Amino acid sequence: MLAYVFWHQRAMNGAREDYQEKLLAFHEILQERQSQGFIGSIVLEMAQVPWMPEGSEVYEDWYLVENSSALDPLDEAAVTGICREPHNAVARLAEYGTGGLYRLKDDAIDLTQVAKIRSATWFNKPAGVSYAHLYEQVHQHREVQEDVLWQRQMTMGPALEFCLHHTQEDLLSKQIQAVHVEVHPIFVPGR
Repeated sequence: MLAYVFWHQRAMNGAREDYQEKLLAFHEILQERQSQGFIGSIVLEMAQVPWMPEGSEVYEDWYLVENSSALDPLDEAAVTGICREPHNAVARLAEYGTGGLYRLKDDAIDLTQVAKIRSATWFNKPAGVSYAHLYEQVHQHREVQEDVLWQRQMTMGPALEFCLHHTQEDLLSKQIQAVHVEVHPIFVPGR
C-alpha cells in the first residue's frame, strides 16, 4: 500500500472552521467517487511541522492507494466530476501545500486503527545503522502498542524518511533523533 501525503495550510485570512468544513466535504465526496485502486483517505490536524511555513495549523491528508498504478486515477478523480467543486472550494482557501509519497511497511492497515492515531514521529535512518537493525528497533517499540510505520519512496517529499503513527505514547523518539508531533484525526472514512 502507498500513501500520497499532502501537507497544507489555510490562508491566514480564512476561518479555521470554514476551511475544515470544506476540507471534510471534499474527502467525503472523494470516498464516494472511489477511483480505481483508491482505498480511502484520512486527514490529520497538527500545530506545526518543520517543513511547513509557520502560520496557521497544518493539515496532513493521507490518500491511501493499492499501488503506484492507482495514483493517476486518484489524481484525475480528485479534481474532476463530483469532486471538482469540493476540491476547488478548499483549494481557494489554502495558502501553501506540498506532498510526498510513502509506502506502508506493514502487511496491511485497518482504517479503524487510523482513527486512534494521536501522534507521529518523523525520523531518518541514523548513519551507520542498517535498515534491518532499524526495523528491529522500531518493531520492539511497536509490540506494546498499535503503531503504523511508513517509509518515504524515491526521496519524494520534504519530510523525513520514516513516519511512525502512534496510538499511545511515543517511545521511539527517546532513542532516535526525531520530530515528534501531536496529531488529531479529523477525517477517517466511516467515522
